[in-house]
Amino acid sequence: MSMFDKAKDKLGENSEKVEEAAKKGVDKVSETARHATGGKHDDKIDKVADKAKDAADKIDDQR
Repeated sequence: MSMFDKAKDKLGENSEKVEEAAKKGVDKVSETARHATGGKHDDKIDKVADKAKDAADKIDDQR
């Protein structure tokens, strides 16, 4: 079994934790971006954050 296969198995076993961590990371990054842009691009930042969270929701489907 290759390292990639082992990592993929571990991801599958802990997909809920990975999904949660990914969403928290997206929230932190989007908040930093909002602060850095002074609120000028909040709508665009929110759209990208939503797409990133949707991708995190699909982690289980990757197995």
